[in-house]
Amino acid sequence: MGSRAVRHTIVCLSSQSWHDGMWTNKQHIMSRLAKEHRVLHVNFGPRPLRDLRRLKAWQGLVDLSVPDIALAPSLDEANGVTLLDFWAPIRGLGRLSPGHPLRRYATHDLRLALLGRFLRREGIDDAILWVYHPGYGAGVARLPHRLIVYDCVDEYSEFPEYRDDPAWLCEREAALCREADLVFTTSRSLHEAKRGFQPSDTYYIPNVGDAEHFASALDPDLEIPTDLRALPRPVFGFVGAVSDYKLDVEWVLELARQRPDASIVLIGPAGIGQPDTDLGRLDNAPNVHLLGHRPYAELPAYVKGFDVCLLPYRRNAYTASCFPIKFFEYLASGRPIVMSPLPALAEHFDAVHVADDAAGFARACEVALRAPEKGRQERLSLARRNTWGHRIEAIRAQIEAKLTPNAPTP
Repeated sequence: MGSRAVRHTIVCLSSQSWHDGMWTNKQHIMSRLAKEHRVLHVNFGPRPLRDLRRLKAWQGLVDLSVPDIALAPSLDEANGVTLLDFWAPIRGLGRLSPGHPLRRYATHDLRLALLGRFLRREGIDDAILWVYHPGYGAGVARLPHRLIVYDCVDEYSEFPEYRDDPAWLCEREAALCREADLVFTTSRSLHEAKRGFQPSDTYYIPNVGDAEHFASALDPDLEIPTDLRALPRPVFGFVGAVSDYKLDVEWVLELARQRPDASIVLIGPAGIGQPDTDLGRLDNAPNVHLLGHRPYAELPAYVKGFDVCLLPYRRNAYTASCFPIKFFEYLASGRPIVMSPLPALAEHFDAVHVADDAAGFARACEVALRAPEKGRQERLSLARRNTWGHRIEAIRAQIEAKLTPNAPTP
């Protein structure tokens, strides 16, 4: 896909909205592919009723007569990606629980039906369907397409919103894997879990990071943002979603208690994937600072202001297969890293400080703080060897082999 002259149309069935505040696999990969290909990113998630006020044709519960219900596709000009939203005209959709059958129907099946109508109207019949959310299931095969790719980056059945009924999502994911031409997984545990559905075309291609972007934290002329510069040092910092199913609050609070003179900084939106996340104890800790979302372009400047980068993830069924891209982003900054023992990152433990419990986490932070330069070149080298260019090239080789069956297998 990257080194050839062929221009594809890629339709990304995402698991998030493009502008939800988190720059993840979807944005990294699709923005890079958009430099050579036509990319349509289908935003995920139900739309509340207030977004439907300009749709005058809806009557009652569901009205499929509304033309396409794809309102004014918009272009992210900076990245060359076309963004699609499909408004489902269902009364009170936003108030329904994620597991409610009507919300599932609107979020997945109805959206697929509307997307199919949109693609046919636009004359798009040979798209590469690049699926991130397993809830779409086998229904994606009904869309006009040339190839189906399932890029599996998380164990979605362990998300809080699906824990009451994981069987529904597991069945959908199994059906999607069987329909997909290619399945890519970002951790070894995900690979083991998914390859039974698609044994010959499931590949382990791990997550990576934007080394070039975060290496700007090494620039002596880059200014640390004012709100961070004003805090007492040392600064122990985390960048990512502040959600209870991921972040181990006890570890953060123990560090805050052990180092009342230090600043513990958490940067990122609260409650992504878990809206009921309780921030009360963090808010009440005087040296814990919740800075909220910051634009992706500004993150290297914030990381430059960290003395130690933190990755205090919980140890649970979700994180057992989690491979956070922030790991390589931290590495690219040269800063020391203290983290919980995430299985997906085990091969890189020698480059970082790993803790097994809250007390050990606080001790590891002290060790990292005392010797910030130790292992720095190894961290930078590891980041440079694991970039989005490398991951996309590995994926491209498999896709082109599928599109050109007679070509040599990569």
